[in-house]
Amino acid sequence: MSTSPSKTLSPTELAKLEHSFASDPSSDAYKPLAEAYLDLGRFMEAMVVCKKGVKAHPTAADPRLLLARVYAAQNKDKKALEEVMGALQVQPEDKAALRMAGVLQIKGGEADTGRGNLLKAYQADPGDPETVTLLQQYKVEIPRPAAPTPVLAPVAAPPPAAAEAPAAATVPVTAPPAATEAPAAPVGRINAPSQQAARTARPSDSAPRPAQRRPQVVVEEVEDDDDEPASRRKNPPKSNGSKMLSMVLLILIPLFAGGYGFYSAQAKKRGRELKKNLDVATEQLKHDSFASYKKACEAADLALEVDADSTAAHGYLAYAYAIRWGEHGGGDDARRQAEEHLAAAQKGKELSSHLIAAQALIKTYSGDGKGALASLETQVKELNDQNKASSLLYLTLGLIQMNAGDLERARDSLERAQALAPDDPRVYAGLGAVYRRLGQDNTAWKNYDFALRYEKDHPESLLGRSLLMLEQDAPNYAVASRDIKKLLEAEPPPSPRQLATAQLARSLLIARVALAMPSLKPDQQQLLTEATGVPADPVKAKQEVTKAEETGFALDKQNPELNLIKGRRLLAEGNFDAAAEEIRKAIRADGSRAQFHVELAKALMGKPGGEKEASEALVTALKTMGDSPKLVVMLGNAYRRQNKLEDALTQYQRAVKDPKAKNPEARLAMGGIYRDRSEWDKAKEQLEKASQEFFGQPDRVANALTELGRVYQGKGDAAKADETYQRALQADENYSAAYYFYAQLLSKDAKQSGKVKTLAAEYVRREPKGEYLADAQRLAGN
Repeated sequence: MSTSPSKTLSPTELAKLEHSFASDPSSDAYKPLAEAYLDLGRFMEAMVVCKKGVKAHPTAADPRLLLARVYAAQNKDKKALEEVMGALQVQPEDKAALRMAGVLQIKGGEADTGRGNLLKAYQADPGDPETVTLLQQYKVEIPRPAAPTPVLAPVAAPPPAAAEAPAAATVPVTAPPAATEAPAAPVGRINAPSQQAARTARPSDSAPRPAQRRPQVVVEEVEDDDDEPASRRKNPPKSNGSKMLSMVLLILIPLFAGGYGFYSAQAKKRGRELKKNLDVATEQLKHDSFASYKKACEAADLALEVDADSTAAHGYLAYAYAIRWGEHGGGDDARRQAEEHLAAAQKGKELSSHLIAAQALIKTYSGDGKGALASLETQVKELNDQNKASSLLYLTLGLIQMNAGDLERARDSLERAQALAPDDPRVYAGLGAVYRRLGQDNTAWKNYDFALRYEKDHPESLLGRSLLMLEQDAPNYAVASRDIKKLLEAEPPPSPRQLATAQLARSLLIARVALAMPSLKPDQQQLLTEATGVPADPVKAKQEVTKAEETGFALDKQNPELNLIKGRRLLAEGNFDAAAEEIRKAIRADGSRAQFHVELAKALMGKPGGEKEASEALVTALKTMGDSPKLVVMLGNAYRRQNKLEDALTQYQRAVKDPKAKNPEARLAMGGIYRDRSEWDKAKEQLEKASQEFFGQPDRVANALTELGRVYQGKGDAAKADETYQRALQADENYSAAYYFYAQLLSKDAKQSGKVKTLAAEYVRREPKGEYLADAQRLAGN
């Protein structure tokens, strides 16, 4: 499975590959791009590109082999082997596929099969040095050419019974005729003795042999001819009892064989029916929509008609109904169904990931998020120790962690789920939500996009993307409007809860557009109205906001998410007190969700002097929920805004007290306080850790490195500051503050005046209303 050496690509070279692939995804451009991602360790992107390659080239082995390499690089040998076997289905003689299959099979304990595939690779190209090396490595003997077969005199064929005895011995006496057929050899397995026999077979061996017969039960004649001489009789006369027994056997044996055959056929039929319905349920669950969960339940119900004790069917139903209850507003009936099927599934002894996930979700939606989290974390660890990692369980764990406010761990869990199931839209939607809450808007958007690629018009991703867009300072209103319209007009429709949320998103859109209208020219207003359907008249716009919100609350009175969105709308309009009250309604409906408390704190801190009230609300939330890393950091920020720096530091240190936990936001804030106090070493320690823990979040890495550059600049280490600012811009060239502080550093050196002007002008271009605008304009010479 070795690969040719590759050089590390520059960002420009990688961008060219990405552009080439984006221009024509059906071309061979997938290959160099996927290999580049693989070399960089960017497995998610590599898998996505490979899967597109497989779709575009279904009859080629290369894209599947490349995908197998991606899996193998992550030590997912089982998935890698599945892809290699898929490659062999389309190109059975491909030596690279045979070679890779052989190595993976040997590693997986299928030594004979693996060696057989290595031999096939050798036979496909005896001169290939890589195959020969592997044959030597795994001690596979290269077959020598067979000696010429001597011409022999005709030999009488052995009696058929003797030749067939070994095969006949494997057939039960009472088996139906179909059971006597010899089993097919396993795919890819080489039977050395039979191959040798084939090579040395005589002409007579190829003649048709008598059909193998099922062993017969011999029954003696019932009547005897008294006139026949005794010397011609084959057996002595039988008693009446023996004759009766023979007659009974003559009747019962065919009946028994027929009954067994009927029972076997029925069992097979039930097995096929059960599998068919479970397969339908599995497929429907993947779509993650209100309609698909209904179809999954229907299929699982049909499976229970075949086998009322099926753990898998009960597990699917418990999981689907838990989601219909907790996420789609299915009400008490959905909850009852979820709990009943959970209890039924728990009676079985089978291991079911859907059963474990359902149990955790039901606990969470019942208000016991802490208990659900503790139990699920234990189960996930136990399964990992047994090499039984489950994407579904990592997904469920990540969603529960996200609701509890542990966003860093939630992200890690969801990324593990994504690595195990790279085509699951629900995983990508979860990643979009967690990155959105982390403030990583670009990454959140990409994940929502991935979900929509794998599941067209995926409702949760359309909702998440539209709300994310409306949180921006300068939204693309047309994009948000398009996504919301898709939801409201979808067939089959989303759940009532999703439709209600879409109505509230529509109200937020109208409010944001109405606020933007006065600053636009008449022709721009007309274009915006056409793109969004929002009237330019503020009175009409207000009426539409009211109508959308009334419709949404009528559809789903129990969903606190609607209060949260309404609170955001009021916050956008500058109505801080009303916004805070609306978010408090959400908290009263469900106080277990950390995000609601975060939003309340944001609303309170938005108004002058609101920091004190925000900190009080966060303290109350933490007493109710226990330590939520996100809430602890928010409390630290509230204290920092009040200039209570010691209190702020206490909270930030509380957020990082667990040595296994990552909380780069807390470290970044601590680094800023220590820098302001000129405690350079403490600031350096926290900011370096923050830059490492922000791995995978380029803008946050750039933020931490920029702050670290300011620390070196404050210490008077200009060379180290220069290097660190450059690292910040390499991490994310779009992080604007780095341009300003780098220009400020270089402004002390008259020889760097040209570079200073360039950097400062770049900051001015990127941040026309930025915090450092005035000084940047001075440095740029404006």
